[in-house]
Amino acid sequence: MMPRVVLATCLQWPDLSASDALYAAALSGLGMSVGVAPWNGPFEPFQSAVLVVLRSTWDYHYAPDQFRDWLLHLEREAGRVCNPPRLVKWNLDKSYLLDLWRQGVPIPKTDVVANTSAALAEAFDRMELDRGVVKPVIGASGHNVQLLSRQDIVARADEEPGPIKRLIVQEFVPEVQQTGELSCVFFDGQFSHALVKRPETGEYRVNSQYHGSVVAAEPHAAVVAQARKILSLLPVQPLYARIDGVVREGTFLLMELELVEPSLYLQHADGAARRFAVATVHRVSGR
Repeated sequence: MMPRVVLATCLQWPDLSASDALYAAALSGLGMSVGVAPWNGPFEPFQSAVLVVLRSTWDYHYAPDQFRDWLLHLEREAGRVCNPPRLVKWNLDKSYLLDLWRQGVPIPKTDVVANTSAALAEAFDRMELDRGVVKPVIGASGHNVQLLSRQDIVARADEEPGPIKRLIVQEFVPEVQQTGELSCVFFDGQFSHALVKRPETGEYRVNSQYHGSVVAAEPHAAVVAQARKILSLLPVQPLYARIDGVVREGTFLLMELELVEPSLYLQHADGAARRFAVATVHRVSGR
């Protein structure tokens, strides 16, 4: 019987993305049996897997506690998971950026605050910001991301905070609109390919639902080395990682380290799907 790898999706988007369909085909070509199942559906499909790979679990931020419980159950009942649940749990909360900053990783001015106008105003003062990007510490796909000015915060003073308890505040990074956000993709610590994501004119978010564009890129070797160094700080090597940032005066400035469910844009790089599949087979065989 062929070893079975199950790719986790979600009920909102149960089918594989175009990128992940290439990955599944490459796995099949290497002798793997490939299954697809939503994380928030029946658990049975995951129990038969030699390896579960988190892919398009893109609705987890609507039920983060349920997702953490599922990861725990998965780790206990289904064996190996990629990326490792303890790494995924750490990466779910965007305050991980401050953990990496404390280890010397360059990031934009960043703080994590309570979801109150007073806390936001204090953060803007502390970081000397006129504009800042504000988002929930647990979020995906640009959900509830806002670009706020000091005047916007004043206008929110009388609003109720809502269910979101903590926010991450970052300086507005103009390079995203000027040159785009660079994404470097790694499989088992090895650089695979890179993309540049650019927002639509007048927009600051690069996510597909905001009509951002994606093109292949060839970053300078020094930039790739800086991205690889970020991975070296992790306690375990992830099977896959997408490292998003901008280059400012030759320095790679980390915006997000994506270890949970990033789109890997395999269709934009020849051989990328096979590289991902080969790295996966190595995990299955224990290499």
